[in-house]
Amino acid sequence: MRPDRFSAPWTFWDALRPGLLAVRAFYRVFIFFQAIGIALFFSYHNSPAVHTACDSFAQWKTQGGIALTALLTALAGTVLPELARTIVGPDRTWNLARLRRLGWNFLFFATNGLLVDLFYLLQATLFGVGATWQVIAPKIALDFLGFVPWFALPIAVSYFLWLELGWSPLRILRSWSWRLYRDRVLPLILPDFVYWGPLLIILYGLPIALQVPFFLLAFSGWSLAFVFIGSHGLEKKSEPTHP
Repeated sequence: MRPDRFSAPWTFWDALRPGLLAVRAFYRVFIFFQAIGIALFFSYHNSPAVHTACDSFAQWKTQGGIALTALLTALAGTVLPELARTIVGPDRTWNLARLRRLGWNFLFFATNGLLVDLFYLLQATLFGVGATWQVIAPKIALDFLGFVPWFALPIAVSYFLWLELGWSPLRILRSWSWRLYRDRVLPLILPDFVYWGPLLIILYGLPIALQVPFFLLAFSGWSLAFVFIGSHGLEKKSEPTHP
Protein backbone atom coordinates (compact mmCIF):
# COMPACT_ATOMS: atom_id res chain seq x y z
CA MET A 1 0.00 0.00 0.00
CA ARG A 2 1.39 3.43 -0.92
CA PRO A 3 2.13 5.57 2.16
CA ASP A 4 0.72 9.09 2.45
CA ARG A 5 3.70 11.41 2.09
CA PHE A 6 1.88 14.07 4.16
CA SER A 7 1.15 11.78 7.12
CA ALA A 8 4.46 12.31 8.93
CA PRO A 9 4.51 14.93 11.71
CA TRP A 10 5.51 18.34 10.37
CA THR A 11 8.11 20.59 11.98
CA PHE A 12 9.39 24.06 11.12
CA TRP A 13 12.66 22.41 10.15
CA ASP A 14 10.83 20.69 7.29
CA ALA A 15 10.17 24.14 5.79
CA LEU A 16 13.74 25.34 6.32
CA ARG A 17 15.65 22.27 5.18
CA PRO A 18 15.10 22.48 1.37
CA GLY A 19 16.19 26.13 1.36
CA LEU A 20 19.32 25.39 3.37
CA LEU A 21 20.17 22.52 1.04
CA ALA A 22 19.73 24.85 -1.94
CA VAL A 23 22.09 27.43 -0.42
CA ARG A 24 24.66 24.74 0.26
CA ALA A 25 24.39 23.43 -3.30
CA PHE A 26 24.35 26.74 -5.19
CA TYR A 27 25.99 29.37 -2.98
CA ARG A 28 28.77 29.87 -5.55
CA VAL A 29 26.21 30.62 -8.24
CA PHE A 30 24.41 33.04 -5.91
CA ILE A 31 27.64 34.92 -5.19
CA PHE A 32 28.49 34.93 -8.90
CA PHE A 33 25.26 36.67 -9.95
CA GLN A 34 25.10 38.95 -6.91
CA ALA A 35 28.62 40.16 -7.63
CA ILE A 36 27.67 40.90 -11.25
CA GLY A 37 24.53 42.74 -10.09
CA ILE A 38 26.47 44.91 -7.64
CA ALA A 39 29.08 45.64 -10.29
CA LEU A 40 26.32 46.61 -12.72
CA PHE A 41 24.78 48.95 -10.16
CA PHE A 42 28.01 50.86 -9.56
CA SER A 43 29.00 50.79 -13.21
CA TYR A 44 25.66 52.29 -14.22
CA HIS A 45 26.30 55.32 -12.02
CA ASN A 46 30.00 55.68 -12.84
CA SER A 47 30.45 54.50 -16.42
CA PRO A 48 28.81 56.45 -19.27
CA ALA A 49 29.19 53.41 -21.55
CA VAL A 50 27.31 51.11 -19.13
CA HIS A 51 24.70 53.81 -18.53
CA THR A 52 24.07 54.12 -22.27
CA ALA A 53 24.00 50.34 -22.75
CA CYS A 54 21.39 49.90 -19.99
CA ASP A 55 19.25 52.67 -21.47
CA SER A 56 19.43 51.05 -24.90
CA PHE A 57 18.63 47.63 -23.47
CA ALA A 58 15.59 49.00 -21.63
CA GLN A 59 14.34 50.70 -24.79
CA TRP A 60 14.81 47.51 -26.81
CA LYS A 61 12.95 45.51 -24.19
CA THR A 62 10.08 48.00 -24.17
CA GLN A 63 9.78 47.84 -27.95
CA GLY A 64 9.72 44.04 -27.82
CA GLY A 65 6.76 43.99 -25.44
CA ILE A 66 5.76 41.11 -23.17
CA ALA A 67 6.84 38.49 -25.72
CA LEU A 68 10.45 39.65 -25.40
CA THR A 69 10.04 39.77 -21.63
CA ALA A 70 8.98 36.11 -21.67
CA LEU A 71 12.00 35.16 -23.79
CA LEU A 72 14.47 37.11 -21.65
CA THR A 73 13.06 35.69 -18.40
CA ALA A 74 13.22 32.16 -19.79
CA LEU A 75 16.85 32.67 -20.82
CA ALA A 76 17.67 34.21 -17.43
CA GLY A 77 15.91 31.39 -15.60
CA THR A 78 17.42 28.49 -17.53
CA VAL A 79 20.34 29.13 -19.89
CA LEU A 80 22.32 31.67 -17.83
CA PRO A 81 22.16 29.82 -14.48
CA GLU A 82 22.86 26.45 -16.12
CA LEU A 83 25.94 27.91 -17.81
CA ALA A 84 27.06 29.44 -14.52
CA ARG A 85 26.37 26.11 -12.80
CA THR A 86 28.59 24.40 -15.37
CA ILE A 87 31.39 26.97 -14.99
CA VAL A 88 31.50 27.45 -11.20
CA GLY A 89 29.88 24.18 -10.13
CA PRO A 90 28.52 22.17 -8.48
CA ASP A 91 27.31 20.17 -11.50
CA ARG A 92 29.39 20.26 -14.70
CA THR A 93 27.87 17.22 -16.38
CA TRP A 94 25.27 17.30 -19.15
CA ASN A 95 22.92 14.50 -20.15
CA LEU A 96 19.55 13.97 -21.82
CA ALA A 97 17.63 14.25 -18.55
CA ARG A 98 19.20 17.64 -17.80
CA LEU A 99 18.37 18.91 -21.30
CA ARG A 100 14.77 17.69 -20.99
CA ARG A 101 14.41 19.41 -17.62
CA LEU A 102 15.95 22.56 -19.11
CA GLY A 103 13.33 22.57 -21.88
CA TRP A 104 10.37 22.30 -19.52
CA ASN A 105 11.84 24.95 -17.20
CA PHE A 106 12.37 27.25 -20.20
CA LEU A 107 8.64 27.13 -21.00
CA PHE A 108 7.69 27.60 -17.36
CA PHE A 109 9.96 30.61 -16.83
CA ALA A 110 8.71 32.20 -20.07
CA THR A 111 5.18 32.06 -18.67
CA ASN A 112 6.45 33.31 -15.33
CA GLY A 113 8.10 36.26 -17.10
CA LEU A 114 4.74 37.27 -18.60
CA LEU A 115 3.07 37.20 -15.19
CA VAL A 116 5.83 39.18 -13.49
CA ASP A 117 5.86 41.82 -16.22
CA LEU A 118 2.10 42.30 -15.93
CA PHE A 119 2.44 42.46 -12.14
CA TYR A 120 5.10 45.17 -12.35
CA LEU A 121 2.89 47.16 -14.72
CA LEU A 122 0.05 46.88 -12.20
CA GLN A 123 2.33 48.10 -9.41
CA ALA A 124 3.50 51.07 -11.46
CA THR A 125 -0.14 51.98 -12.12
CA LEU A 126 -1.11 51.64 -8.45
CA PHE A 127 1.94 53.16 -6.73
CA GLY A 128 3.89 55.03 -9.39
CA VAL A 129 7.63 54.93 -10.07
CA GLY A 130 10.42 56.43 -7.98
CA ALA A 131 13.08 55.86 -5.32
CA THR A 132 10.92 56.91 -2.36
CA TRP A 133 9.56 54.79 0.47
CA GLN A 134 6.03 55.89 -0.48
CA VAL A 135 6.58 53.95 -3.72
CA ILE A 136 8.92 51.16 -2.61
CA ALA A 137 7.17 50.08 0.62
CA PRO A 138 3.70 49.32 -0.85
CA LYS A 139 5.29 47.54 -3.82
CA ILE A 140 7.28 45.24 -1.54
CA ALA A 141 4.23 44.68 0.69
CA LEU A 142 2.02 43.70 -2.26
CA ASP A 143 4.81 41.54 -3.67
CA PHE A 144 5.57 39.63 -0.46
CA LEU A 145 2.13 39.49 1.13
CA GLY A 146 -0.02 39.02 -1.96
CA PHE A 147 1.61 38.13 -5.27
CA VAL A 148 4.30 35.71 -4.07
CA PRO A 149 2.51 33.53 -1.45
CA TRP A 150 -0.97 33.43 -3.00
CA PHE A 151 -0.37 33.58 -6.73
CA ALA A 152 3.18 33.12 -8.05
CA LEU A 153 4.33 30.26 -5.83
CA PRO A 154 1.09 28.22 -5.99
CA ILE A 155 1.30 28.40 -9.78
CA ALA A 156 4.93 27.28 -9.58
CA VAL A 157 4.08 24.37 -7.28
CA SER A 158 1.32 23.36 -9.69
CA TYR A 159 3.99 23.17 -12.39
CA PHE A 160 6.10 20.87 -10.24
CA LEU A 161 3.00 18.77 -9.53
CA TRP A 162 2.47 18.51 -13.26
CA LEU A 163 5.97 17.06 -13.58
CA GLU A 164 5.31 14.73 -10.69
CA LEU A 165 1.77 13.58 -11.42
CA GLY A 166 1.62 13.88 -15.19
CA TRP A 167 -0.62 16.33 -17.03
CA SER A 168 -3.83 15.73 -15.17
CA PRO A 169 -5.55 18.98 -14.08
CA LEU A 170 -8.01 17.04 -11.96
CA ARG A 171 -5.26 15.21 -10.06
CA ILE A 172 -3.38 18.47 -9.53
CA LEU A 173 -6.54 20.21 -8.28
CA ARG A 174 -7.31 17.34 -5.91
CA SER A 175 -3.78 17.50 -4.53
CA TRP A 176 -4.21 21.05 -3.28
CA SER A 177 -4.79 21.38 0.45
CA TRP A 178 -3.30 23.18 3.43
CA ARG A 179 -0.85 20.28 3.85
CA LEU A 180 0.36 20.66 0.29
CA TYR A 181 0.73 24.41 0.76
CA ARG A 182 2.65 23.82 3.99
CA ASP A 183 4.92 21.15 2.53
CA ARG A 184 5.56 22.59 -0.95
CA VAL A 185 4.87 26.35 -0.91
CA LEU A 186 6.14 27.33 2.54
CA PRO A 187 9.67 25.98 1.86
CA LEU A 188 9.75 28.34 -1.16
CA ILE A 189 8.40 31.38 0.70
CA LEU A 190 11.12 31.54 3.35
CA PRO A 191 14.17 31.60 1.02
CA ASP A 192 12.23 33.81 -1.40
CA PHE A 193 11.88 36.47 1.31
CA VAL A 194 15.50 36.13 2.37
CA TYR A 195 16.89 36.28 -1.16
CA TRP A 196 14.57 38.87 -2.72
CA GLY A 197 13.95 41.10 0.33
CA PRO A 198 17.18 43.13 0.13
CA LEU A 199 17.23 42.94 -3.67
CA LEU A 200 13.72 44.37 -4.06
CA ILE A 201 14.58 47.36 -1.89
CA ILE A 202 17.32 48.11 -4.42
CA LEU A 203 15.34 47.02 -7.48
CA TYR A 204 12.21 49.10 -6.86
CA GLY A 205 14.34 52.18 -6.24
CA LEU A 206 16.45 51.85 -9.38
CA PRO A 207 15.94 53.85 -12.56
CA ILE A 208 13.66 52.04 -15.00
CA ALA A 209 16.57 51.47 -17.39
CA LEU A 210 18.49 49.54 -14.74
CA GLN A 211 15.59 47.56 -13.29
CA VAL A 212 15.33 45.10 -16.20
CA PRO A 213 18.97 43.91 -16.39
CA PHE A 214 19.25 43.93 -12.59
CA PHE A 215 16.13 41.77 -12.25
CA LEU A 216 17.33 39.31 -14.90
CA LEU A 217 20.69 38.89 -13.14
CA ALA A 218 19.05 38.42 -9.74
CA PHE A 219 16.49 36.03 -11.22
CA SER A 220 19.25 33.95 -12.79
CA GLY A 221 20.73 33.29 -9.36
CA TRP A 222 17.36 32.59 -7.74
CA SER A 223 15.99 30.24 -10.40
CA LEU A 224 18.40 27.41 -9.54
CA ALA A 225 17.37 27.46 -5.88
CA PHE A 226 13.74 27.86 -6.90
CA VAL A 227 13.75 24.72 -9.06
CA PHE A 228 15.82 22.79 -6.50
CA ILE A 229 13.43 23.60 -3.62
CA GLY A 230 10.23 23.29 -5.67
CA SER A 231 11.19 19.84 -6.95
CA HIS A 232 12.86 18.76 -3.69
CA GLY A 233 12.46 15.02 -3.46
CA LEU A 234 10.71 14.87 -6.83
CA GLU A 235 12.85 12.05 -8.19
CA LYS A 236 12.30 10.02 -5.08
CA LYS A 237 8.54 10.59 -5.11
CA SER A 238 8.39 9.68 -8.79
CA GLU A 239 9.91 6.26 -8.21
CA PRO A 240 7.39 3.44 -8.32
CA THR A 241 6.34 2.11 -4.97
CA HIS A 242 5.57 -1.49 -4.28
CA PRO A 243 2.61 -2.63 -2.23
